[in-house]
Amino acid sequence: MNLIEELRECLRISGLHPEPEQSIAVGLHIARLLRDVQCCYRCCLRFTRCNKMKIYKASEQDLQTAFNSLAKLLDVKPVSNDEEVQVASGCPACLGALGWMDQPENIQGIFDKIDTENYDCKRVNLNCTMPVSSLHRSHLLGVYVSDRLSDFPPSVLEIWNSEPVHDPKDAFKAVISDKLVERYGWTMDPVTAPLRMTIVLDHLETALEHRFLTQVKEPVMKLRKVRQNRKSIVAGESRTTITEALAALSKEEAYSLTAIPPLPPTTQITLADVAMVHESTIVGGRYLKMSREYSQTPWEIKGKRLAEFSVSEAIEEIIKRYHRCDNSKFVTAGREDANVRMLGTGRPFYCELINPRKPVLADEEYKKIEDEINNQDSKDAVQVRHLCKISPSDTKIIKEGEETKCKSYRALVWISQPITDEIIEKVNKVGSAPFKIQQTTPLRVFQRRSAAIREKEIHTCHLERVDGASLSGVESQFGVLTLNTQAGTYIKEFVHGDLGRTLPNLATLTGAVGADLIELDVLDVDLVWPPKK
Repeated sequence: MNLIEELRECLRISGLHPEPEQSIAVGLHIARLLRDVQCCYRCCLRFTRCNKMKIYKASEQDLQTAFNSLAKLLDVKPVSNDEEVQVASGCPACLGALGWMDQPENIQGIFDKIDTENYDCKRVNLNCTMPVSSLHRSHLLGVYVSDRLSDFPPSVLEIWNSEPVHDPKDAFKAVISDKLVERYGWTMDPVTAPLRMTIVLDHLETALEHRFLTQVKEPVMKLRKVRQNRKSIVAGESRTTITEALAALSKEEAYSLTAIPPLPPTTQITLADVAMVHESTIVGGRYLKMSREYSQTPWEIKGKRLAEFSVSEAIEEIIKRYHRCDNSKFVTAGREDANVRMLGTGRPFYCELINPRKPVLADEEYKKIEDEINNQDSKDAVQVRHLCKISPSDTKIIKEGEETKCKSYRALVWISQPITDEIIEKVNKVGSAPFKIQQTTPLRVFQRRSAAIREKEIHTCHLERVDGASLSGVESQFGVLTLNTQAGTYIKEFVHGDLGRTLPNLATLTGAVGADLIELDVLDVDLVWPPKK
């Protein structure tokens, strides 16, 4: 089927007339009206309800030939008598957007952006944002056409007024998609593609034209000045608001407030932006922290850094570099204080990598990342294990693990009296079976946690003397406490009591006046992580 036949069939099934064959004549008449006011042929297609995107990909010259040839076949007036095709950049409907991408120098800006970003992805969800003035201009041209359908039965006007004109962005996407597929081998997938690309077009000459809608008797669109990011901006003119205002606009007010048909633009449309965003990649593993000088994440108060180094910084920067992402979020199954070590099998964590240019890495590359992290300057403080790509659905395991899993600890503690066999027996007897403690929000976290009394369970608790310590003197007051507890238990507060805010605590269990925690290590976080593939 050649272009003329495709155009004829497209108009025949357009529904512009109750009788399909008569729809062709109506479509040619509408196209003639639009060409009289210098609309491009692609806009003629969308105003005549053409649903075949393949036709939009034809050039303006070929479309002119097809329209006029079809008119000749039907022995009706030609759609256009132009000897040369008018430059599509002067279209009063799309403002030249549908002809803009026919010029190589225009779309080169899109290619440059794609080449610079260099995403390792072949499935793309393509979107575009047309100039806001295309909304009211399409509406006003619809009014113009409706007033010139008197030669047809009333049903034609009813059909015209009841059906919306096709959005120009659909035609734009159809044409530009072919060029992108040809150049980059992409697959266009508007549903599941991980890479979203948005082409934004602008037209400064007509950017404020829609404000005539504020002058109607009962305006839907009401502008107001607001402060945003310390700047004064005009609010109340979103695309949704403009669309609602156009729906409420009467024909009489439209004719009195603005030009119908709208005048052709005198300047060309411009490429305002090419935004590309890939869905996040999740990389997970376990980390060990052998230092008591590293916070889990950067720790600052009022701009002052309280810990010079952090675990997240030691890990994230290298992962981000390999995936070439904009940013990342570091998420862990619980957290340890800066002066607490994380030993054993390590703490489960994942990094959500924002907008990665290289979203997928081979297993060998994750091994390279591990080796690089584990051999950098912080190697004696931070190590990682089992790095791999994680499914987004599995990230809930980390959140659930914060409150549901068991954790094991080893603490060097001090008690206000010598640790006798009787004290050891008393603590270990209580700790041989699970028991509950009540913890009021600790004073040290009160500024960031809500005030509450939380019941936690100590699964096991075992006290012993420090190896080689004498039974008298200062050494006799130090011991090693090994605990297995419910996740979320405040271990420091269980040891020293937090001024009586945690009960029972180590002091009450031993019968001592007081107890304190000297050093703390996390030995195990009982969580299957990373998930088994």
